[in-house]
Amino acid sequence: MKQEIIGNTVRRRIQEAVQNTSDLSSSESADVAFHMTDWLGDLDSLLQLYSSPEHYSDKEVHRLLVNFLVHVPNHVAAAAALLADFPVSDIFQVGAVRHE
Repeated sequence: MKQEIIGNTVRRRIQEAVQNTSDLSSSESADVAFHMTDWLGDLDSLLQLYSSPEHYSDKEVHRLLVNFLVHVPNHVAAAAALLADFPVSDIFQVGAVRHE
């Protein structure tokens, strides 16, 4: 419950700041805020791992990383496109961006 309250507070604050500092519409600002907060649970899990890595088994670390990597990047990419008009590219040349 506490995480949900924090997430809602952060989401509202991001939306307000984006609305006040960009040319984005209210709806687009809300989208940016959504994309920057939908994964706060994933961030919390990652921070817990980083704070106490010795408390996690190899399988738990792997599961946590996969969950983070599957969920977060597309949200960050969407926010970058909306707010900064900056598309994702494969700067490390590892096949990170696939054109379908």
